[in-house]
Amino acid sequence: MTCRHTMLAAALAVATALPAAAQPAAAQDHPLLRPSRDVMVEYHIVDVHPGEQRSDTVRMYFTDAGMKLRIEPVGQPGYSIVDRRTNRMLLVMVPQHMYMEVAYDPSRIMAFDAPDATFHRVGGDTVAGMACTVYDVQRQDRHGQICLTGDGVMLRAKSENPGQPGGGMDAVSVAYGAQPAALFAPPSDYQKMDMAAMGHGMMAPPPK
Repeated sequence: MTCRHTMLAAALAVATALPAAAQPAAAQDHPLLRPSRDVMVEYHIVDVHPGEQRSDTVRMYFTDAGMKLRIEPVGQPGYSIVDRRTNRMLLVMVPQHMYMEVAYDPSRIMAFDAPDATFHRVGGDTVAGMACTVYDVQRQDRHGQICLTGDGVMLRAKSENPGQPGGGMDAVSVAYGAQPAALFAPPSDYQKMDMAAMGHGMMAPPPK
């Protein structure tokens, strides 16, 4: 999996990992931001960069009330597994039968994942055959719009940021149901990469 697709996949979870403590139940315009039950959502993604626009399909699997997720770019040779309780992410490389573990910092990846994000309800819509509520979201200089179901499934997200206009995602299918535990762990025969050892190897002088 390329670095570009790894970061793209992680960014798909925009606005879904806000800590529960930052979600006051009495605030009408502060919605549930992660799925409350097991679900698989397939998204169509538009990724915009200066001079480039690409479309991708990504499947996301959620379990443990949205605290664990698997991010699977269709057609790519790998996937990511995120554990929000431990703030760890596994990058699984299928052709190499290897994986690496890295720190997961939502605040560096997700534009609206912060207690100071504000949500303003602006209406309703239907995406992938499901009703959802539309919110404008603002955080500092970042702005966007999301459409959420009542149980926290994000069906649409769109960035309005000057550096990434038009970037966004739309759900094309949603399937509720218990997700197998094996989806959220690397295969038992895959080897874990030792990042520390790799770093030392890169710094070692070439053999004479």
